[in-house]
Amino acid sequence: MAEEDVPDYWNDWKLDAEEFNRIIDKNSNALSAIYGYIAEERMREMCLEDNPHVENIRTPEDQDEDDKGDWVFEYRGEPMRVEVKSLQSRTIPDLDDEETTLTEDDGEIEVRFHLKGSSDPRDVEYEGETYSTVLMNVEDSDIDIMAVNLYRVKDEWNFAFIRVDDLPRSQGNYPEGLKQKLSKSQPKFKIPLRDPYTDDLDELMDDILEEREVEA
Repeated sequence: MAEEDVPDYWNDWKLDAEEFNRIIDKNSNALSAIYGYIAEERMREMCLEDNPHVENIRTPEDQDEDDKGDWVFEYRGEPMRVEVKSLQSRTIPDLDDEETTLTEDDGEIEVRFHLKGSSDPRDVEYEGETYSTVLMNVEDSDIDIMAVNLYRVKDEWNFAFIRVDDLPRSQGNYPEGLKQKLSKSQPKFKIPLRDPYTDDLDELMDDILEEREVEA
């Protein structure tokens, strides 16, 4: 749908700011969904839209199992897929009674984000056995990069990026070889960011392109 064809829901539904805030504040599912979609838009605006090396940005249709990712685009002429996640609010520590966001003077904190390969359990074949899991199969994923929304840390739109290949692996009740294929359900990382997490998306995508050249 072209941008000029987007319906004017705000005015069509006769919404006002107070009413909208009240509705989503009382409905956690709606709040979480809207927050997630806004994070996707902010990531596109901040990291993709004005990037001279990025073109043909699109978002796959919902529920299309064969076309994964929140943003699909070309970087330096090569295909790239990014999925946007948000921090789990309960994993962000309150720094004191008055301050709930991290400032430049604060120390290191540890946070987590929720990661699933699918909303419903799916079967994974391994050494002749079938296992049911919702975890992401890292070795069979079309996604190149996870972008983790850090807004709730400083009340500012920022993102941490990690290659899917670098995600920590599951410690669940699976055979050892299968655990090395499945990601953890709640990866954790520290802020300020440490490798393999970074705030430099271009550098990460350049690394991916270099690796593709080596493997070609």
